Amino acid sequence: MVPAAGQADPTSQARAQPEAKTFLGTVLKDGDNFVLSDSATKSRYKLDDAEKASPYEGRTVTVTGTIEVASNLIHVESIQEIA
Repeated sequence: MVPAAGQADPTSQARAQPEAKTFLGTVLKDGDNFVLSDSATKSRYKLDDAEKASPYEGRTVTVTGTIEVASNLIHVESIQEIA
């Protein structure tokens, strides 16, 4: 039996997962936390994973992750240094 139109698999739509995006900037230490500073947009995003961010302090990187717009927090999936 095929589900009727509009009836998708309930497990795939149970919660809307934000799509991962890529952010470009410099990793900076801000107190006990790390932030991604984007000089092009003059924005700063908090990074939720200090363990992943700390090796890149002061370096220009791309961060892939999902953002919580309300708190300007990036849930880090990966970080790669720009050569």
